[in-house]
Amino acid sequence: MQSLIAVLIVLAAAGYSFWKLVPAALRHKLAAQSGTLVRATGASEETARRIEIKALDAAANAGGCGSCGPCKGCATGQAKNESAEG
Repeated sequence: MQSLIAVLIVLAAAGYSFWKLVPAALRHKLAAQSGTLVRATGASEETARRIEIKALDAAANAGGCGSCGPCKGCATGQAKNESAEG
């Protein structure tokens, strides 16, 4: 039983690391496909849509290139607060 718990913890950590380190474009694509995967397991349309929305939200907020807000601070070399002021 302890080995099973240890394996689950390691798999969860590996999945989390993968999600954080994968490029934003791929992360968004995988999040968009999550609804299709859940539907294939027999879940209801409502449940699949909720999971898809949460996955897309998580992908957008995970950080990394391409997930910045509309401030364009990275492109202009300004921080988010500086671009809002000027």
